[in-house]
Amino acid sequence: MLVVAAGGSSARFAVELKQRAPYPNELVGLGRVREKLSRLGEPLLVAPFVSESLGAALTADGWSWADAQGDFDLRAHGLLFRQRRAVTAPKPARRTLPTGSGSFAVIRSLIRFADGEEDGAGATTLAARAGVSQPRASQVLRQLQDHELVDRAANGRWRPRREPLLDRLLAEYPGPGGSVQYFYSLDSPTEVAVRAARELKNRVVASADVGPDLIQAWRRPSEVILYARELVDAAQFGLVRARGRHDANVIVRMPADRSVFPVPALVADLQGVEVRLADPSQMIWDLRDLGGADRAEAASELRTWLLTRR
Repeated sequence: MLVVAAGGSSARFAVELKQRAPYPNELVGLGRVREKLSRLGEPLLVAPFVSESLGAALTADGWSWADAQGDFDLRAHGLLFRQRRAVTAPKPARRTLPTGSGSFAVIRSLIRFADGEEDGAGATTLAARAGVSQPRASQVLRQLQDHELVDRAANGRWRPRREPLLDRLLAEYPGPGGSVQYFYSLDSPTEVAVRAARELKNRVVASADVGPDLIQAWRRPSEVILYARELVDAAQFGLVRARGRHDANVIVRMPADRSVFPVPALVADLQGVEVRLADPSQMIWDLRDLGGADRAEAASELRTWLLTRR
């Protein structure tokens, strides 16, 4: 039990302590726990980390909640205390995601399942999307199952636990690797992305800031990261080589990790041009890597879109 008092009001909270945050499909079952706790006080769920989307869902279900990162939302008659300090989950003490050939491609394919696709996909389908063999896809899936990040469904299919899988990827992903070049353009980053799409077709995809803006507009793009499948002549888009990262507004990467190129392709139409976009999980990672409070908010919006799209 926990008693909170302020401003002449007080409330008693009945605490449910969890070793991990509940997954979305577990919230319905928690309703019975909440009803039992409500006989003792205000139901309060405590977990190591509560994401923004999970916090909103818990509040909507009648829970107060808190986590070990200093985030909380405590509600009772005459009391309301809220704080959000941690935007992302803390880095895990040990790595859980499989690494090696095709691992990230399989993981990204699982995360991109639309909300409500309950039947999941088989290892053969995932292997085709990831560009790996079926045995390799099965190996990655079994490793994810060991860490409770996917569930085995009927007929040899797999059902991803998309939110914890995305959080693990964002926490453990080492970056796309490969080569990187820095450029500057007097044109807007969006115009650069359109010109690159027009000239290079399917050889380039756009990431932060432009890619997320085309999906879920939140901030005006001030930079653009372009992922190229092969070496390109950036001068053909009117780019000037920058002295370094500090004075560049166009970043061109030829990544070692090819899973940044989503299968099937993710395309946005802009000015009559089909602009291909990087994998949504990569765009979230890039927003956070570029930094800034407004990009953190944009990353949160894109994360919500990815996990709730149908």
